[in-house]
Amino acid sequence: MEKEQLEANYTIQTNERNKLQNSVRVLTAQQNQLTNSLNSRTIERDQLQNKLSVLTKEKDQLQNRLNTRTTERDQLKNNLNNKCTEIDQLQKSLNTRTIERDQLQNSLNTMTTERNQLHMNLTIKTKERNRLENNLKSMTSEKDHLQSSLGSRTNERDQLQSSLNNRTMERDQLKTRLRFYEKPCLDGWWKFNTSCYYLSSTMESTGAGQKKCWAMGGELVVIDSREEQIFINGFKKSVWIGIFKKDLNLKWVNSKKFETTYWMPGEPKYFNDKNACVEISQTASDPFESWKAGPCPNKHWVCEKAG
Repeated sequence: MEKEQLEANYTIQTNERNKLQNSVRVLTAQQNQLTNSLNSRTIERDQLQNKLSVLTKEKDQLQNRLNTRTTERDQLKNNLNNKCTEIDQLQKSLNTRTIERDQLQNSLNTMTTERNQLHMNLTIKTKERNRLENNLKSMTSEKDHLQSSLGSRTNERDQLQSSLNNRTMERDQLKTRLRFYEKPCLDGWWKFNTSCYYLSSTMESTGAGQKKCWAMGGELVVIDSREEQIFINGFKKSVWIGIFKKDLNLKWVNSKKFETTYWMPGEPKYFNDKNACVEISQTASDPFESWKAGPCPNKHWVCEKAG
């Protein structure tokens, strides 16, 4: 009895197993179909995702373009408003210019009448100008002739003035020479005004010249006047004069203050040197611009003492 029940249970279990196997087969087939469908859907999803990304980018680009177009539209609206305002202003200006044009047209008509009158006057003046031009040509020819004569006279005057200057200088030098004989000086000394002057025959430094002057009772020459400057320049030698440097200043040997000086252009050049001596240079063309400062090599010197 139990065996029959067991066989019956076995049969039932076998049938249920078979049913389950069939169900598994069906479910497996469905699973495979669903897997295939899932794969298809996944591919479709990926394709749609890609399309969505592309469409999103396009949407963003279109949004940017829309924003740009909106901004441009707003700017154009503003420009349009400005242009409308400008048009209104221009219309007002046009009305004003029209009134001014009419006024100018009236003025033009008046000016045209005046121009015609002036044209007639111009014709008359042109004839007068032509006559005056002919007179001017004649006058210009006379002027050129006179200008040529004036140039010749000017050259002659300049030559005579140069000769006069040379004669004046020679006269002044001769006057100074004549004063030599007012009161005799020792042999070898030259007389000028109330002083006697000695021109060295040898060339020495200013210090050596000053010592020899002291030994003869004098000092290196001190220039007191234009006449004395001409007199010393008349020795026709470049000579040391009695100027020395003390406390960065140039002074006369007798401590007299500088008043009138006769420096060459650009002198004194050696004013800041520790040792600087001053000469009357014969390289100068003007005796009143002949003082030259510089180093102290051996040169002739002039001694001065009371006559």
